[in-house]
Amino acid sequence: MSLGEPLSFDLARRDEYRQLCLGWYLGPGRHDAAVALDAAGVVVGYALVCTDEAAYERWMRPRGYRFIAGTLWALFTWRLTGPSRRFYTDRALDARALRRNQRTRPMPAHAHLNVDRSVRSGAIALALRDHIDARCGLAGHAGWSGEINARTGTRRRALERIGIQVVSSEVNHTMTRSLGTEVERLTVVRHLG
Repeated sequence: MSLGEPLSFDLARRDEYRQLCLGWYLGPGRHDAAVALDAAGVVVGYALVCTDEAAYERWMRPRGYRFIAGTLWALFTWRLTGPSRRFYTDRALDARALRRNQRTRPMPAHAHLNVDRSVRSGAIALALRDHIDARCGLAGHAGWSGEINARTGTRRRALERIGIQVVSSEVNHTMTRSLGTEVERLTVVRHLG
């Protein structure tokens, strides 16, 4: 949950949070997702792709409201630990920034791309990028955008080397607090064709 590292505490409402974050990509959008495996069959990267933004919004909106209501109820009934309260407060700050960016999403599709640091030679990132390109191209889109988290100053050049343009960055409050070092959310764009 923190750049490939587990959280240092037991997150309240973890299963509900996981379902909110991954439910679309592993449910209705699963045909667009991909994983990269090493020789031993261990997952070393993934691409979660959304080629239908309208369907994603219809799926996410009621679930997001239910999650917020449930988390507020847990807060008001003292069922959130201090670390969980801080985590969800930071997530609210990050979600507000994401919402602001999504109103002007630069492309008609989005993706989440992650590769384990042990295999960041480029081949896996390129294969996953090509998968995202293919899924977006098949849907008739001219490109895609996404948010990628990285320790400040560490991934921008690597992304640009594989043809992904970084168009903005903001502090990721949740991961910065969790890791104790500044983490930025890079908004990226990939043009196809």
